[in-house]
Amino acid sequence: MTQSKNAQLVKAAIERRREATTLTKSLTASMEGLDSVLFDSVQRSGTHMGRKREPYAHALSLVNNHITVPQSVIDEASAAYEDIANRLASKLSWPPEAIKIFPQGSASTKTLIRTIRNRKFDIDAVCEVDISKIEALNPMAFFEAIGTALDGLNVEQKKRCWSINIIDKPFYLEFTPSAPLRTVPLTERQIHGLKNPELEFASTALAVVNTPSRSWKTSNPAGVRDWVNRASDRKIVLERAMEAYDSLRASIDPVPKQSVEIEETLRVAIRLFKRHRDISIHRGYITEEAQPISIILVTLLTTCYEGLADLIADGTRQPFSHVVDALIALAELLPDMIPKYPELGYYLGNPTVIDENFAERWNLDNGERAKAFKTWCGLLHSDLVAIAALDDSEAMTKKTLEVFGCSGAANPSDGPGNSGPQVTLVPPPKAAPRTSGLA
Repeated sequence: MTQSKNAQLVKAAIERRREATTLTKSLTASMEGLDSVLFDSVQRSGTHMGRKREPYAHALSLVNNHITVPQSVIDEASAAYEDIANRLASKLSWPPEAIKIFPQGSASTKTLIRTIRNRKFDIDAVCEVDISKIEALNPMAFFEAIGTALDGLNVEQKKRCWSINIIDKPFYLEFTPSAPLRTVPLTERQIHGLKNPELEFASTALAVVNTPSRSWKTSNPAGVRDWVNRASDRKIVLERAMEAYDSLRASIDPVPKQSVEIEETLRVAIRLFKRHRDISIHRGYITEEAQPISIILVTLLTTCYEGLADLIADGTRQPFSHVVDALIALAELLPDMIPKYPELGYYLGNPTVIDENFAERWNLDNGERAKAFKTWCGLLHSDLVAIAALDDSEAMTKKTLEVFGCSGAANPSDGPGNSGPQVTLVPPPKAAPRTSGLA
């Protein structure tokens, strides 16, 4: 049977990790669901293992609940960018039916998290304009026209978007002008991108304006959203460990509700790993400039998750006995999931459209981002395994909250629109670097 590309990537990553660690106890503990022999030993003591993991899952749930952005804030952001759509239609005299605005990134995949110390965060939105209905084939003229229409707001131009600071609100809007990919002049590679083997994503391919090159660049935020959501529906944990789980479906609201349960393995992994990254920046272990951006974490985790699901589906690997074991294994495999090529350097392609390299900046900094990524992955995996090694449930909860920058006991509420533990941020060992909010 021919295995999927993602399954092959995961198999290669597993082998590289085995070679690098010579099957240390840490690797064995974190990858018990990946090896059939190890899995059999876990199965024989499955009830005990489940009991051992439950306090860990509960502690992670406390963190997950705390970092959830209140739905009231999401609704305010949704209303704000709908107002901007109306502004564009009015000021530019564009037909309203030519403008479509929708969330992208974390807001669209239910992986938004709170910022450290509740700093302002970003809500990423795409402004898709059907330019076949207007005359705006020049990418810079198109980009600048939108900037002009936003005049009077607190706006900052960035590489591919307009950042709008909403006064008296806890968020910025990262507003990316775009057009359907089929409606702009295309290069040969972009034309090839319309023939992406993942045909289900081709219809949402977009062109965004890359201002440094003053040209169109491929993108597909809706495709990435659909890809993550597709992967999230798959299971890599034994069904008996999921009996209490009611699957949460994305709503039809402009921005999906952000509540996520611990059993939603992929989304929880994305959220918790992003939180650990932010805490690592806060504590000075990595810099904000060199941090692994969220789209890289989302792409690597989703690729790894799909690969594991494919290996489990074809019988090559066994499911994980508990969601906690799956999270630890994902952390173990993460460093070996980003490829580097002799001619291209680091290249992490958007799986839903051709010619978009999420890791392009990794090739411009003398290896600083790659080094920071490996440093952070090592910290993440070490922390998760250290918690799993604890037997006392109170110690496990205390350690989990400390690792993710929290301390305190569970209380009914942590502020308007949010349920979860009352947690306070552990101070950093030195002055915290400035963060830009959610990514």
